[in-house]
Amino acid sequence: MTAAAGRGRLKMKDVARDLGMSVATVSRVLSQPELVSAATAARVREAIDRLGYRPNLTARDLRRQETRIILVVVPRLSPFFLDVLRGAEAAAHEQGYTVLMAYSGGNPHREGRFLDQVLSRRADGAILVTSVDAAALAARGPALPPVVAALEPVDGLGLPTVRVDNVAAAMAATDYLVTLGHRRIAHISGPDDVPMAQHRAEGFGLAIARAGLDDGACHRIAGDFTLASGERAMARLLTRNPRPTAVFVANDEMAVGAVQVIRKAGLTVGDDISVIGFDDQRIANLYEPSLTTVHVPTADLGHEAVMQLVEAMAGRPAARDIVLTTRLVIRDTTGPART
Repeated sequence: MTAAAGRGRLKMKDVARDLGMSVATVSRVLSQPELVSAATAARVREAIDRLGYRPNLTARDLRRQETRIILVVVPRLSPFFLDVLRGAEAAAHEQGYTVLMAYSGGNPHREGRFLDQVLSRRADGAILVTSVDAAALAARGPALPPVVAALEPVDGLGLPTVRVDNVAAAMAATDYLVTLGHRRIAHISGPDDVPMAQHRAEGFGLAIARAGLDDGACHRIAGDFTLASGERAMARLLTRNPRPTAVFVANDEMAVGAVQVIRKAGLTVGDDISVIGFDDQRIANLYEPSLTTVHVPTADLGHEAVMQLVEAMAGRPAARDIVLTTRLVIRDTTGPART
């Protein structure tokens, strides 16, 4: 126990004295960490943990009229969105913020209430990981708090956006199946009212048209991004005559469901029927057979979204549209079409 601790509650000056720094430097690490070097911030945080110093955040926040809290609003509690949250939390920690996850459940009213919490100063800003109702947001007009859109832009608002090009990535995945000789390619999409699902389905359709394939032989069945819906959709596809030789699936969870149904039918994945997923969640490489899929840099999406939000909250210009790179990861669930 330090001498300061023995006298009662530690103060900021005790931390500064322990480090041989000024009180101003310690204060800056806690309030404006972007203004100090990473090495200095790390030293101060280590001393705070070691000494057990607990800053009076409530008093500080009242003085500065800020909470140092960022809401990350997600529509589903899936591994994909939790990875986005992981990246957001890492960036927030670097910038001296705390992240709270806000689960909308795909409900536009709940999404709106979270934004109202920011407006009422319960948080400083929000990241919308795929907004569920762009029209409702647009109807708010100027009454929007600092917001960054992650994964998909929100049409009509011009919000700072950090995203991937879902259309181009879906085209690349479908093109790969075409290069393997597949001509009867099906698509298990997400819900028809979800922009991310719409864009991935759009990319599939564009690739099918570009390859000159028979649209009637390239069926599309909508799922809901869950494993069970992937199973149901694949079971329906297996009843088609002729059945597809390859399936492009709008996310990894549904793709795993599709693979399970194919195997239960006594068929070989990657030989009888090829399957490509989307997102490259951890399950993609752990599942047997390992899943060919589109890699989405989910943690980077969350990290960059927080960095752009911090700029916006500080009144500095934030980038309007940042597009992160996807790539096709080829594993065991794809192979040449049988002749």
